[in-house]
Amino acid sequence: MEVRRQRTATGQACLLAAAALGLSAILFHHPLTGLAAGFALGLYLLGSPRSSAFERLRVVRLPPAHLIEDEERLLELEYALDGSWAPLGVVLRGAGPVAQLAGAAPSLAPTAAGRLPVRVRAQKRGRHERLALEVELRGALGFAARTAHYDVPTDLWVLPRPRALRDRVLEQMLALRPWGYERPQPTGPGDGDFYALRDWREGDAERRVHPRLTARRGRKVVRLFRGEAPPVVHLVVDLRSARDGRRFGRGDFDEAMRFAAGIVRTLLQRCVPVSLTLLDGGGARVACPASCKEFHVFLGELALARSQAVETAPDVPVLPTLLRQGRKVVLHLGQIDESRCPADWLAIRVGARRYYQLLDPQLAAAAVRDEADANGGGDGK
Repeated sequence: MEVRRQRTATGQACLLAAAALGLSAILFHHPLTGLAAGFALGLYLLGSPRSSAFERLRVVRLPPAHLIEDEERLLELEYALDGSWAPLGVVLRGAGPVAQLAGAAPSLAPTAAGRLPVRVRAQKRGRHERLALEVELRGALGFAARTAHYDVPTDLWVLPRPRALRDRVLEQMLALRPWGYERPQPTGPGDGDFYALRDWREGDAERRVHPRLTARRGRKVVRLFRGEAPPVVHLVVDLRSARDGRRFGRGDFDEAMRFAAGIVRTLLQRCVPVSLTLLDGGGARVACPASCKEFHVFLGELALARSQAVETAPDVPVLPTLLRQGRKVVLHLGQIDESRCPADWLAIRVGARRYYQLLDPQLAAAAVRDEADANGGGDGK
């Protein structure tokens, strides 16, 4: 561990004052100026932090956490400080590509198990087991500071931030509104069996409202029956990208993961069962089955997904047998020939017109402007 020492602005002013007083004592042979120069120099030396503090300080770990991209949270950094002397003026910084860390304390308590609040802002998608942290110790008067770098163990998950989508447009594209939904409520067995509850949306029939749950929750809740249940949606995310690194190719893979997270969130909010399949060079792998209802499980799989550069665009993948029934959505980065997709597939290329149709209106307008600027003023789709 390398310890670096640096003077602060206050310390530089103190040394300058000591030098000026010392020079005055030499020129004018006055004892008071000599005493003042010695006092200033001694104050600077006594107010400087000791390098031995870093030898006694151990950063144990940062507790495990799951954060969405750009989310900021206060976590407690665990440390251990041996001995009885405590350093003053502790500042923590971390500006790595994974996350930004910031924290400060007037002093560190000498203890075998201590905690120091640190504000963490997630940045880079994925699972990270170590973070770079810079610890700065200041003296009592802040004349000088010593810094050292630590490699902090942790289990930090940075999940993709879901994009806001037009759920009505997605519903129309997938034909999720079942036939006969506005018919009278079924009362017999079979297709009339109860399926699920969801929040009321504009256009829902009032006869489907569940009165007791509506009164308990304070908002309208409607009932769905098995004959009216939406079909399962199989979301296939293509991890293959172009080697040339063009826009919406390898360089914008994180944006594709945010869009996929937005699709999953929108479908789960509408009580639509959805599965997640990741497509890479080795074929299709079911990451989350349709029985999974936990949104963070989907986000965890998308956080671990990594792009794979390919030379040529292969054919549309063959899905496992258990994914044959239901709606199929393939999200790709331009490596799939959409004209060869089966009729029951919905192909969405990141950056294409259909992609912008599904984005929230404000996000779509901003994305179109960014695309136009990237193309030198051309019209983005």
